[in-house]
Amino acid sequence: MGASLYEPINAFKPMGPDIGIVDGPFEYLTVGGVTLPLPFTTRMTVVRLSNGDLFLQSPIKFDGGLAGELQRMGTIRHLVSPNQFHYAHIGEWSKAFPDAIPWASPRVRQRARDRHIAVTFARDLDFNPPEEWRQDIDQTLFPGGYFKEFIFFHKKSKTLVLADTIINIELDKMPEPWRTATKLSGMYHPRGQIFLGMRLPLLLQQRKAKAAFAKIHSWRPERIVLSHGRCFESHGNEVIRRIFGEPAP
Repeated sequence: MGASLYEPINAFKPMGPDIGIVDGPFEYLTVGGVTLPLPFTTRMTVVRLSNGDLFLQSPIKFDGGLAGELQRMGTIRHLVSPNQFHYAHIGEWSKAFPDAIPWASPRVRQRARDRHIAVTFARDLDFNPPEEWRQDIDQTLFPGGYFKEFIFFHKKSKTLVLADTIINIELDKMPEPWRTATKLSGMYHPRGQIFLGMRLPLLLQQRKAKAAFAKIHSWRPERIVLSHGRCFESHGNEVIRRIFGEPAP
């Protein structure tokens, strides 16, 4: 295959107080119904809220052993799709935990129907955090046209939680020709960059982009967790200044 996982998979890895990540198995990009020979790693972020509920952003493929480990940490309550590309396994988790709330991002319902993926969303994400987690997590909608994404900020650990907004691929984990393509895109460790598909829409949505950048700067994150590539485990505020520019005066 030529690519490597972030092992161990299906195991909770702490990143800070009441927050951690779980790396999952490989999946493959599908374009126009055609599966490309491009394996990519999967990852979800888990936050333990003040009331003991668990917030799962971008749930990975369901695994019984992992579910048992998480249940020992808290009650699996929120299954969150941050964008229309991170939703495919929410139905599996919802079936195992019917009391959990599946949260929808923009366009995700239509995408799931088009791909015949069984998932029923109960609630919709909004620009502001809902009552269920606003004490612990702030959020905003990051513009990006078709690729827009809800991003989150865990207050206690000062962690910015992203899915595809920033990509930071480790080149030695990629096979050719994807390694060269990733290098040309600039989305590789340690540089990390805004996802290529978002860059033009951001230029066309400058007012929304500036508002999102200002919100992120106001959080002053210490670390950044990503769905794809290596997370930024320190100096998060310096990373966002490099990628998003200096905060407006």
